[in-house]
Amino acid sequence: MPRPKGLFATLRDWWRSKSPRTGVNPVTQSTDTTGTQSIETSGVSADATARDEVAPGRRDGVNPPSGAALWLDAAHDMFSFEVAPHFRWTSSAMSLELLRQRALIHQDAAVVELTRRAWPLIRTCDPSDPMLAEKTVNDALRAGWWYDDQEGGIHCEPSVRVRIDPALRAHVKPYHLSELSMDRERRLSLQRADNVKELGEKWIEVVRELERLGELTPIERRLMLPMVSMLVDADFAKVMQKLETARRSGTVVLAQVLDQAVKNHEQVGLFEYANAYDKALRAFCQQMGLTPFSWVDQAVNDDHGELTQ
Repeated sequence: MPRPKGLFATLRDWWRSKSPRTGVNPVTQSTDTTGTQSIETSGVSADATARDEVAPGRRDGVNPPSGAALWLDAAHDMFSFEVAPHFRWTSSAMSLELLRQRALIHQDAAVVELTRRAWPLIRTCDPSDPMLAEKTVNDALRAGWWYDDQEGGIHCEPSVRVRIDPALRAHVKPYHLSELSMDRERRLSLQRADNVKELGEKWIEVVRELERLGELTPIERRLMLPMVSMLVDADFAKVMQKLETARRSGTVVLAQVLDQAVKNHEQVGLFEYANAYDKALRAFCQQMGLTPFSWVDQAVNDDHGELTQ
């Protein structure tokens, strides 16, 4: 003869009989000021996930664990979306406890109905865009549907959370990481350039004030910048030093060309000599960032200013 159950065992068995089935998880429950009861559940029950019509998106025969999610095919039938269902049940004809019990009874049917409605919508969404798939389904299911339960009417308002296929996630993850790295590097480079510009201008201003110089000309700034760049940024200083070296090399080449032209001027005509000199001077000015004959214009302006005083 079996021993009678104690009080603790009786309460434990009663609580287990009232608890939801595997995979159906109550989230919240509440009562509004009008007396309407509401309860929220999520997940898919063990019985539901075992049926092919609920998870038709996994053609490999592998369903997710009980209570996890549905798998619905995305566009092109190559990848599936992981769809986690969520339900909000409301009724003004039942107590909160009765609504909880009746909602669990209709849970599997709600999953089937959600799948039937979401399936054609999910099939139109690109597998790489779960946010669009989630919005598309939730917009279509916003109104929900009613169940004419024997205890009274129950309104079911479904919603879903959609995630990308793990296989596709693993494939695109390196590209997203690379894109993120490039974006971070670009932002860092822009910030670094702004810092170099600000500090370079500041150091030039410091030198100008210490030297008691007036307004700097472009040539004076060009000569000063390679020097102050060493106080701004090491890499920037290396670039400026290379630029300065290239300009000096251009000066040496120009001097050599002019020297050779002077030596050979007796063997060529005056026009050819002047033409060669002009081309060499223009090439040098272009490398140095100067306007050809700017020094002549400056001298003329200075002389004109002295004459008018």
